[in-house]
Amino acid sequence: MAGAQPGHALQLKPVCVSDSLKKGTKFVKWDDDSAIVTPIILRTDPQGFFFYWTDQNKETELLDLSLVKDARCGKHAKAPKDPKLRELLDVGNIGRLEHRMITVVYGPDLVNISHLNLVAFQEEVAKEWTNEVFSLATNLLAQNMSRDAFLEKAYTKLKLQVTPEGRIPLKNIYRLFSADRKRVETALEACSLPSSRVSMAFLK
Repeated sequence: MAGAQPGHALQLKPVCVSDSLKKGTKFVKWDDDSAIVTPIILRTDPQGFFFYWTDQNKETELLDLSLVKDARCGKHAKAPKDPKLRELLDVGNIGRLEHRMITVVYGPDLVNISHLNLVAFQEEVAKEWTNEVFSLATNLLAQNMSRDAFLEKAYTKLKLQVTPEGRIPLKNIYRLFSADRKRVETALEACSLPSSRVSMAFLK
């Protein structure tokens, strides 16, 4: 039939990041191996490429949402085994600890996986972030991006990891395009930008 469209094409929804994820929310990040709890502010960039957080030292870490395999909250999330760690996570918060926990499962495949463990200050926040992150990670359009979108993603990653002065570390550019360092040096030189082994490259 002329003009007919496959049904699944109408069901594909573009990536939409909620305001609460873009603005950021306070969480506590914990790790069973080190028994250390770290207060962080968790955010998602407007394009939904990365999940990133800033700690008390203003250090920024990020997680590529395309690597996320699952997001769990409540009884399905990973719980701390150390009683002292549980006590630290539960101090001064409202609601049961089990209902405020989030586990983000990520990795390059389903075998080599890691866990990002978080505790929200409210149960509703834990549920909202879990649902939103899972929705972003499983979006079919995000999993099949165009070349332009990949370039925007690379640019976004560099912008998220600037120094307090607003500069992009040169090492981050080389790390992003690690397959061909010589070509990166040539491109930077052609743009009259620093390309030697220095810590800072250029203003954002």
